[in-house]
Amino acid sequence: MAKFLIPFTDPDSAERAVRRFVAGPRAVSDEVELLAIVEPRTSGRVLIYLTHAKAEALATAAATQWLKRLETILADAEIRYRSNVALGRATDVIAAAAARADVDSVLLPPSGRGWLAQHLNARRATRLARSAGRPVSDAR
Repeated sequence: MAKFLIPFTDPDSAERAVRRFVAGPRAVSDEVELLAIVEPRTSGRVLIYLTHAKAEALATAAATQWLKRLETILADAEIRYRSNVALGRATDVIAAAAARADVDSVLLPPSGRGWLAQHLNARRATRLARSAGRPVSDAR
């Protein structure tokens, strides 16, 4: 059984990564962990005041909605999955999650379109693979 981690900060790129995983070769026993990463904002420039707790609650609720759409795709393809929401800076959360011993491979969603975005995504995947010590690929 291999465990694949798909960390993401926006639902559209995550959906492309999940669809790529579903379309690719895999074993029946493979498992996907969806990791929605949100960073609650409590800027002083916001017209309404949000406490840190309220900002975290709103960000977590939004990420939970993102996960429902992706969970449906995986369930329809009969792929085992787990879903989690993480709060914090995306680069820190992804690095920590990729370094976990229970993760076999990381599939990074595309960060944008065009040659520059693809180049930067490939560099990001290479850096993460070196630091995590496991395969990292990007979903293009």
